[in-house]
Amino acid sequence: MSLRKLFGSNKIREYEVRLEREPDNPQWRFELAAEYERRGQFPRAIEAFLETLKLSPRSAEAHFNLGILYEKTQNGRQAVFHMVQAGNLFSERNDSENKDKARTKLRSLYKKFGSLPGAPPTRTTTDFG
Repeated sequence: MSLRKLFGSNKIREYEVRLEREPDNPQWRFELAAEYERRGQFPRAIEAFLETLKLSPRSAEAHFNLGILYEKTQNGRQAVFHMVQAGNLFSERNDSENKDKARTKLRSLYKKFGSLPGAPPTRTTTDFG
């Protein structure tokens, strides 16, 4: 086993242990999801980020990462939905840098996936404030 795999595996175990102790801690769920994403375990990362949102529904960072992951798994509707949510939440807390990142990413998602008929209702990038 390579050092990278061993290190990543240890990090995953570390977060799993933390979650056993504090199952309602959204930070540990987020960190576990991010580690799954770093390791290319996209379905597990998506599941863990969705669990993060159950614990912390206004996590712009979790929505942003879900947008990225859904793009990687070719789920355009969900990618757009979560990127819009991220942009709106970043805008609400006056985080213009991350709002702009979400807006830029959203534009590329629309280009990549098209108009997405039947997508969940979303606000346009101009609605980010």
